[in-house]
Amino acid sequence: MAARLLALIAAVAMVLGSLAVRSHLDESSGGGGGTRSGGELRLVCSTELSQVCEALAEDLTVSVEPAGVTADRLSKDGADGPVSLDGWLVPSPWPEIVQASRRREGLEPQLEAGPTLGRSPLVLAVWPDKLNVLRQRCGGGEVTWKCWGEVSGQPAAQVKPGHADVSEAVGVATVGAATVGYFGRSDLARSDLEENDEYRSWLGRLERAVPTFRPTAGTAVRDMLLKGPAAFDAVGTSEAEAAPLVASSARPVKPMVIYPSPVATVDAVLAKVPGAGAARMTRAVGGDTGLDALARSGWRVPGRRPASGIPTQLDLPSAGGLPDAGILETLRTLSKEVAR
Repeated sequence: MAARLLALIAAVAMVLGSLAVRSHLDESSGGGGGTRSGGELRLVCSTELSQVCEALAEDLTVSVEPAGVTADRLSKDGADGPVSLDGWLVPSPWPEIVQASRRREGLEPQLEAGPTLGRSPLVLAVWPDKLNVLRQRCGGGEVTWKCWGEVSGQPAAQVKPGHADVSEAVGVATVGAATVGYFGRSDLARSDLEENDEYRSWLGRLERAVPTFRPTAGTAVRDMLLKGPAAFDAVGTSEAEAAPLVASSARPVKPMVIYPSPVATVDAVLAKVPGAGAARMTRAVGGDTGLDALARSGWRVPGRRPASGIPTQLDLPSAGGLPDAGILETLRTLSKEVAR
């Protein structure tokens, strides 16, 4: 009896000791980096990069949400702020948008954005007959972002435009590319957007011509391929989305993927919250598993084979060609205002 009692006491002591060790490890690994107990790292991917999160799910705790939703959360402190994650895989300049917002609120910057991991030019997916309409109304030549906006805003042209909601990274990037096309330059100020009535009218006509920013198939390109021309006629999105989907479509007549001028890109970056897990997060996302998944999902990744439908002969500009973070943040609000 005494022997069994001693064995029970010893077992309880071992359990308590193990819990004390685990508690110590959790405390030592948590310092400021937002890591969970047990060393799990939390990665949030914007919707455009969901396939990368899926590929990394065995090594990281992953979640997917629109860039704007994450940005609004990270712009504040508290349980839902930067402490809620360890890494954010998102097109630039979203990390810069968050940093600027935090500075305006008097908060310390909390994100460290790494180098570009993959790039994707912005494109239009257009049905062939509507591409002819665009070319004719664009003066018989090249289709530009500015002309896409002008023609889409003309009821007589009957060209239904589409792009993702501006809460999505590619949605606001498409509006940004069109805005750069309108002004003919990317070095824009807020006054260019807010005090130019002609531009606001142009943007308002474009945004009001979009049938819906919440397509039933998830994205406007997917709706095009599912429903045909009844859904959208000319959709602005990333090459990473449009080119593989169009290439794999079984439709006898497919949309054409074109690259309006000026060419602009969305560039995927990993933003990290400084802390003990930052180096591990970099190795996980920037390693073979992460980069291979990025390339498979249509992004142009140096040293990786491009996905089906991605042309290899297109040279991308050295810079992204979009307005800076402050202008894109302004466009998030302005595009909704003028669409009312």
